[in-house]
Amino acid sequence: MLTLCKKLLLSSGLALTLSSAQVAQAAPTELAVSVWLPPTHSLVSGFIVPWLAEIEEKTEGRVKPRLLPKAVTNPAGHYDAVRNGLVDISFISHAYYPGRFDLAKVASLPLTGDHGEARSVAAWRIYDKYLAEAGEHRGVKLLGIYGHGPGLILTSNKPVRQIEDFQGLKVRVGGGMAADVAQALGINPVVKPAPDSYELISTGVVDGLFFPGESIAAFKLDDVVRYITTFPGGLYGDSHGLIMNERTYNNLDEKDREIIDQLSGEYVARMAGAAWGAADKTSLEAGQAKGIEIIEADEALIAGVRERTQRFEQAWLDAAAAKNIDGQAALKDFYHQLEQLDAEIDTRP
Repeated sequence: MLTLCKKLLLSSGLALTLSSAQVAQAAPTELAVSVWLPPTHSLVSGFIVPWLAEIEEKTEGRVKPRLLPKAVTNPAGHYDAVRNGLVDISFISHAYYPGRFDLAKVASLPLTGDHGEARSVAAWRIYDKYLAEAGEHRGVKLLGIYGHGPGLILTSNKPVRQIEDFQGLKVRVGGGMAADVAQALGINPVVKPAPDSYELISTGVVDGLFFPGESIAAFKLDDVVRYITTFPGGLYGDSHGLIMNERTYNNLDEKDREIIDQLSGEYVARMAGAAWGAADKTSLEAGQAKGIEIIEADEALIAGVRERTQRFEQAWLDAAAAKNIDGQAALKDFYHQLEQLDAEIDTRP
């Protein structure tokens, strides 16, 4: 009888051990995701949220990304937040880190791309092919690069119709190429994160904003902006990096890393760029319906901008040469990719 009891206890203990092991094996890996844009922003609602859902679906629930209800730090602090493991995934604006992502500026050159998706895919292809080895994103796992549509100037009281109208304006910019372009045009740039924009222009701290069209709706600017001047290819661009903590990525099961890889790179560029850029048209149309005047830059204004900003291409080539990168080949390829991708998007039904 004693022997039987021992056997039952041993059997019960083994069953409990196996049950615990099975539960531990089945427990999903949760990924903390922090974003610093409002949840209604097209980049969050149209890209981040569905992209995270795809990860959970494709991994059959083994990986569960969790979008935090509040950003863990300010916009510029998210690189370190991911690198140090405070969160597992986030995105960064390259413009918020002066002097750190000079090669990524290829995606931000003025007058170069008509669609956010085209600029994003071209930027990723060029970065992956020519620039990745320079290690600008060291310390994190880079999952993708993408950008917004053509950059515009939005003003509250003074319209921009000719090159002289830029002179002396106080304009909020995110930094990076936008700040460079602003200075080249005689603007007084005020470098602040995007979420600060409404307060800055509504209180008169700035006269205008550098933004793509979608930001009118994203930051509820239609009651404080009266004029928008558009440029073919954009007055400037901006790019983001989607990043992941390296340890978190490496600790995933191999099959789940493969799924993350499949949902990264050009997949991210196309999905994010399309979501960000697609909102431009509807946002501009909604703003126009509320009384905002849309001014299309004429040939003289475009020529004036091109003359004052053409040096940024050479500055990028110099930065590439300093990293032993064939900048001429990369830039030629970038423009070729943009031309093809813009044409592809223009001919879609």
